[in-house]
Amino acid sequence: MTIPEIAEHRGLSRQRVHRIARSDPKFPTPVLEAGSTRAKYPADAVDAYFETRVLQPGRRTDLEAKRTDGDADE
Repeated sequence: MTIPEIAEHRGLSRQRVHRIARSDPKFPTPVLEAGSTRAKYPADAVDAYFETRVLQPGRRTDLEAKRTDGDADE
C-alpha cells in the first residue's frame, strides 16, 4: 500500500500518514520495488499497526483559562 492508499483506507490525510510514518518507529518498514520510486507498505503490516496503535489525544487548550500579558507572575 502506498501512503495515499493507506490514507484513503484509514480515513486520514496523506500528511497525517506521512507524519505517523516518520515519527513512530513501530510503523511498518517500507518496501521499494524495482522500477518504482514510491515506497509501498505491506497491507497486513499496516493493518496490524493500526489495530494495535494507541491514540494519544492532544491537550485541549480551549478549556484552559485565557492568560494576558500581565498575568506572567501568577
